[in-house]
Amino acid sequence: MHSPPPIADPADLIVSVPAMLGFTPNRSLVLVFVKRETGCDRVLSVPLAVRTASPLEQERLSDTEIADLAARMCRQSDASAVLAVLVDDRQSRPAVPVTTDDRYGSVLEALDTHLDSVGLKFGGAWSVRVIATDAAWWNPFDPRQHGHLPDPARSPIAVGHKAIGRPIYRTRDELAAFVDIDLALRDQVAALLPNAAADAQQRLARTVRIGDPDAYTRQAVWQVMQTIKAFSANSVPAPQTLANMAVALRDTDVRDVMFGVAAGVHADRAEQLWTILTRALPDPDRAEAATLLAFHALLRGEGVRADIAVDAALAADPEHRMAYLLGVAVATAIPPQRMRRLCRAGIEAAAALRIDIGAAESDSHTKENLDDPNR
Repeated sequence: MHSPPPIADPADLIVSVPAMLGFTPNRSLVLVFVKRETGCDRVLSVPLAVRTASPLEQERLSDTEIADLAARMCRQSDASAVLAVLVDDRQSRPAVPVTTDDRYGSVLEALDTHLDSVGLKFGGAWSVRVIATDAAWWNPFDPRQHGHLPDPARSPIAVGHKAIGRPIYRTRDELAAFVDIDLALRDQVAALLPNAAADAQQRLARTVRIGDPDAYTRQAVWQVMQTIKAFSANSVPAPQTLANMAVALRDTDVRDVMFGVAAGVHADRAEQLWTILTRALPDPDRAEAATLLAFHALLRGEGVRADIAVDAALAADPEHRMAYLLGVAVATAIPPQRMRRLCRAGIEAAAALRIDIGAAESDSHTKENLDDPNR
């Protein structure tokens, strides 16, 4: 995962929120978990941001639940402080004396009190009606501290995301569209799945007869890796190829090897294929692709995207154990570095099968450019 650039003042922090979340929040309370840069008291780095409903919404977490969530996620992300960004078009900038809405005040007070009681710090709060160029921002408890926002698209985090081809969406619903089902493609793939499954069953039976059942898994992993390596960002694999991949991923050993691919030089290609499969497969096969998609997002610390993919996986297969476990990881803000245990297990499984999955670190200089014509 790429380390986020440091944030030095409230305006920089606020305009970085859309890039942190992957979408521009509205009527939200965003908790930002920060660390102080070594040797610099004013510069903060941001390992994590989480969005909850605005305190002005009827259906929201209670003040106590928000405070507990902040403390738990602060510990999980090894952060030293929590900052709050209130985004709600119904806000008005307070005058002197302070007249902050009691519903905001109670949440912020609960955060301050609870974090202090467990040895953590509440670093402050800032309010905006909307996160946009020239929008006003202010400190809800000190109206003398205020200003206008720079262009969110030019924040260092947003620029970094753009450089690696990761878009920032206008709303969460727009972000969630990346897992929307392509009905026409799904119907084409679904029609091919029975024959693909029958062919796979014949291959498995042959390997059992020759006393080498691992040969089936080895061949399936090899075929999936060939598809990943041959993938071009400018085209969608043929429906037959997608059906073959879906059947291969029904073998949990094959699926587990793919966790190792997420930490290697083919990670971008694989993730784009899991996205296509999530959109193209019928239930319950869709769950395997969506689970892998969620894992890639978790590995980068993108909790919102991971949460959307987990929801898609569990909708396709409510009993999917790995999707459930990844959902727990999202809810409890498991740090990305802890998710690398699954990567290592996948790499070891591939090595046991004698299959090269390109197991370099995901931020390695050898990571592929999908649009490189010389690849």
